[in-house]
Amino acid sequence: MKSSSPTFLRSVLELNLTILIMGNVTLFAKLLPFPAVTIISGRAFFSVIILGLFFWLRGKSVSYRSFKDFLFVFGIGILFALHWVTYFHSIQVSTVAVGMLSLFTYPVFSAILEPLFGGKRPDPFAFFLALFSFFGLFLIVPDLSWDNQMFQGVVWGVVSAVLYAIRNLLTKEMHVHYPSAQILFTQLIATTIVLLPFADGLFVMLAEPKYLLFQVVLAGIFTSLAHTIWIRSLSNLSVTTAGTLSTLSPIYGSLAAWYFLGEVPPERLWLGGGVILFCAILEVFRKQAESGKREKENLT
Repeated sequence: MKSSSPTFLRSVLELNLTILIMGNVTLFAKLLPFPAVTIISGRAFFSVIILGLFFWLRGKSVSYRSFKDFLFVFGIGILFALHWVTYFHSIQVSTVAVGMLSLFTYPVFSAILEPLFGGKRPDPFAFFLALFSFFGLFLIVPDLSWDNQMFQGVVWGVVSAVLYAIRNLLTKEMHVHYPSAQILFTQLIATTIVLLPFADGLFVMLAEPKYLLFQVVLAGIFTSLAHTIWIRSLSNLSVTTAGTLSTLSPIYGSLAAWYFLGEVPPERLWLGGGVILFCAILEVFRKQAESGKREKENLT
């Protein structure tokens, strides 16, 4: 498909819209004055309701070939919950830019972990990219002390990145057998069940009309709709294009935090962020090249 075709251009615009939406989801970590667990439990709860209505209106059922498969996807949902909570907490203790840039070390962690999941040795170059990414994080943090909030934000962001990489790799195994919407729905149910008992102040949050509206918008537009547009756009775009464009997310998020929250990123953050995004883009292109090479070998 030619890159100048209307379908391609539409998909690029849709993907950019999705990335813009996902980049701004981090604003809710600051707009909602509640613990990360409370915000995420509300987000997951309303997302379950919205996706449940979607399945009901479409007349679709959620079923698994075995209870073991269900438990596997449910377990991945627990990782998803921990990823979301640590990500939002990273932003709350530091800034939107620090949390997002820390999270975007996940492509490098994926490159290290994916071979291990397949019983193979990780690529040494992946370790080099990991070290280079950590160098970028080092440039962001002015003081390597737990008393420094920027350092806390980076640590929680990296933990979130590792959890996100593991969740994606495990989800990939099940995506072969089940639709993405069904997997996401099950994971959101797991997230809701796991976090609700610890959601301190949830009823207070939902009783306030403004915060209730924030939660509905967070679940409807920034979770359900965003993921739907993302999946649709990928039908006409390569993995490289999608992965490269997704690195715009921290930029969108940082600019939005600058405009709406007054979080002015320091100069050192742009430098460190540039290093991290460079590693992420390089890894995306590297994976695409490896995939293309394997396809050629299979054809021959």
